[in-house]
Amino acid sequence: MKELNIHNWTLEVDVKETYDQYKNAKWDLCDCIDCLNFFQAMKTTSSKLSDLFNSLGIIPSKCVHLSEFGPTENGLHLYMGCYHIVGRIKEGKSVDTSSWDEHNVAEVDNFSFVFSNDLIFVPGSMPLPVLQMDFSVEIPWVLKEPYGQ
Repeated sequence: MKELNIHNWTLEVDVKETYDQYKNAKWDLCDCIDCLNFFQAMKTTSSKLSDLFNSLGIIPSKCVHLSEFGPTENGLHLYMGCYHIVGRIKEGKSVDTSSWDEHNVAEVDNFSFVFSNDLIFVPGSMPLPVLQMDFSVEIPWVLKEPYGQ
């Protein structure tokens, strides 16, 4: 386990095992157009956001739980979802999505996230202990197919 300090948390993460879980994913990814847009857009993130995902072992284009909430006023599309990480919160408070506020939400670029022990949609292959990263992000529509098709 590797110790990481991110925002208000100290995490213990098995980066290699997390990466292996994503690389060899045995879970089904949604193939709706909204999710396909997210998966494609997340293949090209900023270096800061890529560094965050790499430090945790996450492959960002393999999100197992995702919801799209349509275009925002700025023309970007709001997505919320979660990633799972082999590890635990060593120090800091577990935050569920109902208790997000400006003090306990971390941000990298326009990617806002918290770490939680309130687990949902954990792939069956993921070994314990498991930590959840809940997020929200606004991204552009990158597919050739128009939104809403």
